[in-house]
Amino acid sequence: MPPPSKHEVQVAVEALRTEATVWLHQSDRMETIATKAAGQRMGRLEAGVFQLMVSAYDDTADQITARCREGHQGMTEVADTLRQVADTYEAEEAKNVHRFSNIY
Repeated sequence: MPPPSKHEVQVAVEALRTEATVWLHQSDRMETIATKAAGQRMGRLEAGVFQLMVSAYDDTADQITARCREGHQGMTEVADTLRQVADTYEAEEAKNVHRFSNIY
């Protein structure tokens, strides 16, 4: 199999960066959801006759908020990793590291 052309490498690198942007966009959406979920906590006065259920309800809102914030962090890390891989691959290709290492 012949080594990829410069155009093929550029296409692959751009695909990685595009995918990183998608992950970052979804990460932002998770943070938005976390903020909305945190705002769903209910005070006893708001609960009215359902006051006995407030703590369970708030626990659920807290769990949703925490999981969304974890998702935000994880998705941001995936985006950062994809960009780092794209940068590394592009830099190595510019130096012909793959050809010299007989990777192709």
